[in-house]
Amino acid sequence: MPTKINHSGFSPKAFKFFEELTGNQNRVWFAEHRSEYEEFVREPMKSFTEALSENLAKEQIPLWGDPKRSLFRINRDARFSKAKHPYNMHASGLFTRTGDKHSPGVLYFRLDPLGSRCAAGYLQPETHILKRLRQGILENPKAWIALEKALKRKGYELDYSHTLARIPRGFNNVPPEVERAMKLKGWIIRRPLTRSTVCSKELIKEITGFAKDMLPLLSFGWHALENFPD
Repeated sequence: MPTKINHSGFSPKAFKFFEELTGNQNRVWFAEHRSEYEEFVREPMKSFTEALSENLAKEQIPLWGDPKRSLFRINRDARFSKAKHPYNMHASGLFTRTGDKHSPGVLYFRLDPLGSRCAAGYLQPETHILKRLRQGILENPKAWIALEKALKRKGYELDYSHTLARIPRGFNNVPPEVERAMKLKGWIIRRPLTRSTVCSKELIKEITGFAKDMLPLLSFGWHALENFPD
């Protein structure tokens, strides 16, 4: 019988590490403090990933993470960014149906001294994936409207801050009630997490509950991806 993985929350020292890293974005400082990163951030992120995956499976939520594949590195790729600091000032990871970060439909967790959060949906999907998500809305607009209403009743709203100016080409006879949704560049819902929650044994329970609430949104997208060709 598999051993139950316990995760009682992150140490406040994880936030302290990132707060100090923010003002010490250089390799010498990081090398001197690597042991703190490993002890308070990297290893706890691994156990968090395993514990949350276990709890998601227990609740029959088809998302999981792999400590080797699902977590983002602290080193930044600054080649194409105006910001040239070498290290991320937060820790994060993705949970998907396959455990691979590139699988569409994600649950996201971010440990951040400026504001931790979890999120779910289809963030910045590739063009061919976004096309199929939009086809899913157009195929069953009533189901989409019902989904958005159900989410709102639970206190959630999709982020509509990134939309096209008009209906994308190739989509005709779009019902007025889903025109706004058809312009979305992705589907994402975020939920802030207090520092006290992140540092408590309630963290796993909180994120599992959020994932359960997000499952209808993720499932709507998975259905679209499986039923509409590229």
